[in-house]
Amino acid sequence: MDFPWIPLFFNLLLMGVVLFACRTANAAIGEAVWNGALIYFVFCLLAMVLDFTLTMVFASASFHAHTQYEAVGSRTAWSTRLLSYVVPCAVSLVLALRFRRRQRSANSRVAATEMSSAEGSTAAAS
Repeated sequence: MDFPWIPLFFNLLLMGVVLFACRTANAAIGEAVWNGALIYFVFCLLAMVLDFTLTMVFASASFHAHTQYEAVGSRTAWSTRLLSYVVPCAVSLVLALRFRRRQRSANSRVAATEMSSAEGSTAAAS
């Protein structure tokens, strides 16, 4: 079994594009709303399920002549492609959890500054 370097590189490149687009959107909004790693994780899982479904369709079909789909339509071919899905999914899941942790800490800092400013304004009004 050869390691699928090109599909892995392509999936990591797609993850980078999604992360860049979401970080750009978050910068334009001014707050961390879009979790690009989680969005990529969902799309990667969807791609894995669709790839498995199509592979099983081609694997169950009986080919009478040698076709180009026999090489990609087998269960062993799908198992080698599985690595190119699992590695970016694991990386994106770690990045999504880090994003969520940063988002929670930013929200708690905003709440703390709002609370201290509210206390200061009530003390000034007295």
